[in-house]
Amino acid sequence: MSLLNVFAQLEQAYILLGADPSEPLLVNAKAALLTGLDISSPAGLDTWQQVLLPAIETARTVKNTQVYLGEKAFLLCCSDIQEEGRSVLAVHLSRPELSDNERQNFYAMLDNLGAYVYCKDVNYNYTYANKQVCELFNLTPQEIVGANDCQLFDAETGQKMIEQTDSQVIQRGITLELEERNYVPNHDEYRDYLTVKKPLYDDEGMPLGLFGISMDISELKETQKRLYISEQRLSTILDNVGAYIFIKDKDRRFQYVNKQTEALFQLPQDQILGKNNYDLLGEVQGEEFDCTDRKVFETGERVDCLESFATPEEVYYYWTVKIPLRNEAGEIDSYIGLSTDITEQKRLENQVRSYNDALQTKIKEVTDLKDTLEYQATHDVLTGLFNRRMLETLSEEIFVPDNPQLVGMLMLDLDRFKRVNDEFGHKRGDDVIRLIARLMADECRSSDVICRYGGEEFVLLMPGALPGKARAKAEWLRQRYSEVAAQAFPEMGMLTLSVGISEAPANKVSFEQLYLAADKALYQAKENGRNCCEEGAIQPLPEIVPER
Repeated sequence: MSLLNVFAQLEQAYILLGADPSEPLLVNAKAALLTGLDISSPAGLDTWQQVLLPAIETARTVKNTQVYLGEKAFLLCCSDIQEEGRSVLAVHLSRPELSDNERQNFYAMLDNLGAYVYCKDVNYNYTYANKQVCELFNLTPQEIVGANDCQLFDAETGQKMIEQTDSQVIQRGITLELEERNYVPNHDEYRDYLTVKKPLYDDEGMPLGLFGISMDISELKETQKRLYISEQRLSTILDNVGAYIFIKDKDRRFQYVNKQTEALFQLPQDQILGKNNYDLLGEVQGEEFDCTDRKVFETGERVDCLESFATPEEVYYYWTVKIPLRNEAGEIDSYIGLSTDITEQKRLENQVRSYNDALQTKIKEVTDLKDTLEYQATHDVLTGLFNRRMLETLSEEIFVPDNPQLVGMLMLDLDRFKRVNDEFGHKRGDDVIRLIARLMADECRSSDVICRYGGEEFVLLMPGALPGKARAKAEWLRQRYSEVAAQAFPEMGMLTLSVGISEAPANKVSFEQLYLAADKALYQAKENGRNCCEEGAIQPLPEIVPER
């Protein structure tokens, strides 16, 4: 079976690149599904060239490089593979995950947003509710998760919410920004909310449910309601009413304006009356207001609309009610308008969006922090190789009873490295350390585990190696190091290294046994004059006799 066929059938997401990186050899089914990448389309090709290719170049040297495709973050890990005399780059893609501590910090942030934040699954049951939602219903998170709105509000309210909003978000993938009004049994009152609801998907693009964030605007809505009721009862228009009140005739010319409206236009009444929207506001702004004016006379019905008024300093928003007035003959010859300034409400809408942007920024910060901490915990700072802790973790996956593969271990130690530090300084010593690290990374398989064990000592684990391969690799690295070091640091004289070798089936020995054999062999190599490779025999671990 060819390499392409093998990777095409993998359950993990892989992209294979050949000599020409502009045309990948393979984007397997899992990678296409996970990323939505289709390089046969212009958009997919642009994403490949502008986003993924630069990230892959970085990932050649930096493991777990992060890249964003849309709103999704991915980790890239590259491996060089040889097939039929050609070099193939295998790029593995995976999704980053939050640690428990980071997740707790994220939830704490949601609890302090000052808004109602929640998630629902595809069955419209709550899967998450922040502190403010719990306080609204006077319930614990455990009592809310698994319940639906029919249980938390009432059957009619819950069903209405599902049919009119939640089903649109979950089933049709629509992001909604709307106002909601619900009866809250726990408080025995109706409340109004400015709400944003967005669909949630899994890595394969399947719907998971929705994410919602709501701001309580009950006080603002109650103010609007009172103004509306007062408007129905008005018999005379008073100048001290806290709204912009005006009357226009059938030609949409002002017949009356109150003091509020005068202040809005910054003109006295006599300079407003008899003029239309175009006279006072100009062609563009005048058309916006005149459009709804015409609708009143065309339909003969009340018109509720949102209007905006731009000044050099700011844009103001108004919720306007326009009600047709009939003369003695029953004909509509004018209308009365009542406008309420809702600029503050629009600011609240923008604040909700700002909260969402801040949330996305915080998620990215948390993800970046997780990647940084994960890397620092598993890699050596100087060389970028695995550290001792990671070596021990990976060895637990190799040395298991059901793994009969032969495992080779090399322990490499730079000969007389103290002389390098003493004569040329620790900075140049670090350069030598990085040189051997790069050499090992270049000369070893992607399946090999390379670790800086400490100081100038390195460990190479070779799972699945053929018999004798460990010694061959040791001799090759020893010779190549001297050649490469001579070219890089001619002033230092001949630089050499000693290697201890051990190998055994993974299910027959422990990591400690293999390590002790290689360590003893390394000591023997030093005793034999350095710049050589010695192989150690596996010794049984000493039996621990329990105390009586």
